[in-house]
Amino acid sequence: MPRFRTEFLFQALRQAFIIILVLAALLSQAQAQPPGTPPVPVVVAPAVEKNVVPSLELVGTTMANRTSQVAAEVGGLVRSILFEEGDLVERGAVLVELDKTNLKLGLKAVRAALAGARVRLEEARADLERSASLKKAKTISVQSYEKDLYRVKSLEKSVAQSRAEVARLADSLGRMTVRAPFTGYIVKQHTELGQWLNPGAPVATLIDLSLIKVRLPLPERYLLEIKVGDPARITFDALGPEAFTGRVTAVIPSADEKSRSLPLEISLPNPDGRIKAGLLARATLRGAERKVLLVPKDALVLDRGRATVWVVNSETVKPVKVTPGEAYGRQIMIKGQIKPGQQVVVQGNERLRPGQKVRIVAAPESQASSSK
Repeated sequence: MPRFRTEFLFQALRQAFIIILVLAALLSQAQAQPPGTPPVPVVVAPAVEKNVVPSLELVGTTMANRTSQVAAEVGGLVRSILFEEGDLVERGAVLVELDKTNLKLGLKAVRAALAGARVRLEEARADLERSASLKKAKTISVQSYEKDLYRVKSLEKSVAQSRAEVARLADSLGRMTVRAPFTGYIVKQHTELGQWLNPGAPVATLIDLSLIKVRLPLPERYLLEIKVGDPARITFDALGPEAFTGRVTAVIPSADEKSRSLPLEISLPNPDGRIKAGLLARATLRGAERKVLLVPKDALVLDRGRATVWVVNSETVKPVKVTPGEAYGRQIMIKGQIKPGQQVVVQGNERLRPGQKVRIVAAPESQASSSK
């Protein structure tokens, strides 16, 4: 093909492409704002920058301050049970008595043996004193003296062993009585009359409700805002609208991989035992003060999970994609390419198009006052 024809075709294609672009731009402008179309009336409000204290609401479950499965320390037959499920028992209160008959008889026999060993020891010591005097006068042999000495030492060991056995049996006898390790409520009974308990067998489950712990999931984005010692306002669905005050006592440093939240623990006093374990708890915490950009909630246009705010630029509008955050009354925090003071559309933003001309009108007095 001749060179001049190739250049001619190239120039023709370029001019055609330019004409298509110009027509597309004109068509787009015509669609955005048809000739003769009056400006769309809209109500606007400024985006404002404020210092706010974020409020975080979490839902969790109450737990007892401590839970103990009280167990028998020694084996034995259950002779009496002195509690019922739901009872409030004091620390040291008797829960279960095991049969002590054999131990009492054994202790009586060992004490009798100890008394006999003490008598024999006194006699042996008297004999040793006489042997010592006779040895000094050289009227008995050294072997006779040493025999009395060894007898005294042997009886001293027997007395010591008997004393230890008496102490062991007395301790075992005391452990036949199972007592409450702290003041709390019996929530479960694990034994019955006449049952044989092995050492370590459970007797009852005891919970301490003098202090209540509330366990809640803390989203990881609030990790730097919530600290141990922060106050918390807590309500319980089961107890009506009354609010209780607690404090953050622990942030467990192990996040859940799926929810990306950390276990948060709030503790509050419960001297009258009104708050029970396992209740649904709603906690409100306050984070650290920070500066944020706020717009009215009505400024957000939501479409398939995306949020847009229409910003007024002179007499036209343009959409700006934003990321909404926490709400503060009728306003909501946003992140995006919007500056403080810019006017955003709060009414009439449902069918706007980019570049469309608008006419700013005042909101009705009732709506204007409610948006403040």
